[in-house]
Amino acid sequence: MARWPRQVLFGDIDAMYASAAILADPSLAGKPVAVGGPPPRGIIAAASYAVRRFGVRSAMPTIRALHLCPDLVLVPPNRPLYTALHRQMQEVTDHLFPATEWTSIDEFYADTTSLQTRHPDPEQLARALKVEIRSATGLTCTVALATGKTVAKVAADTHKPDGLAVISPGEEASFLAPLAVSALPGIGPKSVENLGRIGVVRIADLLDPRFESALRHLFGNRLPAVQEIARGIDPDPVVADRDAKSLSHETTFDEDTDDVSFLEEMLRGFLSELSHELRLQGLASRVFTIKLKDSHFKITTRQQQFSGPLNYDPVMWPAIRMALGSLIFPHIRYRLIGLGLSGLVPVTTHLFDHRREKAIAALDTLMTKHGTHVLRLGGLPDKSHES
Repeated sequence: MARWPRQVLFGDIDAMYASAAILADPSLAGKPVAVGGPPPRGIIAAASYAVRRFGVRSAMPTIRALHLCPDLVLVPPNRPLYTALHRQMQEVTDHLFPATEWTSIDEFYADTTSLQTRHPDPEQLARALKVEIRSATGLTCTVALATGKTVAKVAADTHKPDGLAVISPGEEASFLAPLAVSALPGIGPKSVENLGRIGVVRIADLLDPRFESALRHLFGNRLPAVQEIARGIDPDPVVADRDAKSLSHETTFDEDTDDVSFLEEMLRGFLSELSHELRLQGLASRVFTIKLKDSHFKITTRQQQFSGPLNYDPVMWPAIRMALGSLIFPHIRYRLIGLGLSGLVPVTTHLFDHRREKAIAALDTLMTKHGTHVLRLGGLPDKSHES
């Protein structure tokens, strides 16, 4: 079997949040399960494949989802469970691969070029990963291998759920050619609409000389980069994040969204989980970083210091919420949101009075057992539901 000049593996856990809910309660298997908040203000965070056929998607108001699927089983987020599963997945990838880049809690890239002597058949390597992920977590994983990140990601998207795809060197352009232009990263709904007006529907059309002039008008200086991606040429490296001095979480949505309340809800959930983790480790954070990626794959970040070392989310949330508001632009749709806590220091002094610390410790016990959606302390209200 010929050696690949470069080999990148992409793994995507199938409907992780909804699948995790079924792991926690096997009686939900086969039912139309969605993870999210209740109506009237609740938003769907993730949908199982059983409910997606009804048109239910993430970022959709729960009340709309219930209209589409009256038998919908709504489950609250359980971020401690997601974190535990993520750590188990990390143990698998650390065991199998020299370096892994986690782009969200349930998606990752690995550069497997150096593993070809030991694993000359990429399909066997993919199957080994799927088996280990399933054995460690009970979750299924769609895996794709290609010479670059973009083709691997697109191949996985077209083979879900529980799929496996291998796009060998030289097959990238022919694999991409018949797919809709929306399959390419950076081609959002607005771009699809504009491309459709000039007759560009498939990825192959992006390389058709007939459309060159119109495409140049649409994309300007971006056109050469778009056409490189359409050919399957993507040298973007796999960069492993091994910074142990920070905690972070990010997620990519099933569909892009401009719903501010949904973005706040997701970020507030991340903060609840990360602050819980800080307290368990006896740490506090001095700095937070918000990350947004829009429908054109433009990444915007905002880093800011807290007033001092903090590890309790109701105290941390106002500054984070204000920073998020300054990052969001009207009429811009977003596909990814993330939160990082850094500047971590040991908690050497009492951040609260003794009574409050005992209450927080009791809350952490409940969160560890039942998830971060449990009720919060009355003295420090959950501001995620404020108007």
